[in-house]
Amino acid sequence: MTMHHARVAQIEDLSVRRAGSRGKAEALPALSEAIVALGSALAFAFRAVGRRRQMRQDLLSMSDDQLRDVGMSRDEALRAAERIEWRGDWK
Repeated sequence: MTMHHARVAQIEDLSVRRAGSRGKAEALPALSEAIVALGSALAFAFRAVGRRRQMRQDLLSMSDDQLRDVGMSRDEALRAAERIEWRGDWK
């Protein structure tokens, strides 16, 4: 075994021993980070639902000329406004 291989094996042994000795105090920061990430994801999802709802309301309030400017007919705007929010198929 070369000197390099011996050093790599020593580092690996040290990291295994440290990983096995982790206590509850070290697990808490990972848990709190996960909770923050979950909260962030939920906030993003709620904002996306709000944006979709606002777009549907905007489509319904447009005149026929404005709808034609964006390339939609009144029927297409009505169908888009009636889509179910939680399906997420409207972007």
